[in-house]
Amino acid sequence: MGLILLVEDEPGAVALMRRYMENSSMEHKLAVFEKAAEALFYAVKNKVDLFILDIQLLDYRGTELARQLRSMPEYRFTPILFTTELAGEELSAYREIKGYDFLVKPFTEAEFQKTFQAALEMGAQMQTAPEILRIEQKQFLFEYEIRNILYIESFGKKLVIHSEQYGDGEIADQISGYSLSKLLNMVPQNRLLQCHKSFLVNPVHISKIDKANRLLYLKGCKTAVPIGEKYQKAVFEREQP
Repeated sequence: MGLILLVEDEPGAVALMRRYMENSSMEHKLAVFEKAAEALFYAVKNKVDLFILDIQLLDYRGTELARQLRSMPEYRFTPILFTTELAGEELSAYREIKGYDFLVKPFTEAEFQKTFQAALEMGAQMQTAPEILRIEQKQFLFEYEIRNILYIESFGKKLVIHSEQYGDGEIADQISGYSLSKLLNMVPQNRLLQCHKSFLVNPVHISKIDKANRLLYLKGCKTAVPIGEKYQKAVFEREQP
């Protein structure tokens, strides 16, 4: 069941879209807010599958809210529908934000249903698709399923990503132009754990923690990863994935 976040400050428009959604065959839950700031706070606390944003809101523009959402790793690719009365004015912002689609007011129920159902289906598909970390280099684009990353280590201005590849065992890719903190901001919360100033590990692969020697052991990995004194509390008290 998908969670839809509707941000709209016109009661009539809210009532109309709520009725259209109730007529849809797609199962969903609906949260409604008038202000962008309130909607953003809700999105941080809840996993939203589809955003429907009015361009003109009480506190600030829906396009600015969309930019804030896109800056969050968990919402980089979540479908966003815009509703607007001035489509031409908003097209450049819509393309920049990579919105899924937009509806020009006033729209018919048929127009709404076509766009709404397609976007909700896309959101549902994204929930079952593997989470991907994309790393751009000058001549290559590396893509990693986050669940397959074992650990990442930092050497000066370069990083080495150790991942598990089916059929090939562990492989290591050297990349440049990224820091550990930048990578942490590129993945959903708790997917990677910083255990040392020079190391990130994937918690799902942790098999043993040696507290006395401050070492982490990972499944299928021969190398033990150190735990820095600054990070040991976070490691020992980490949330289970």
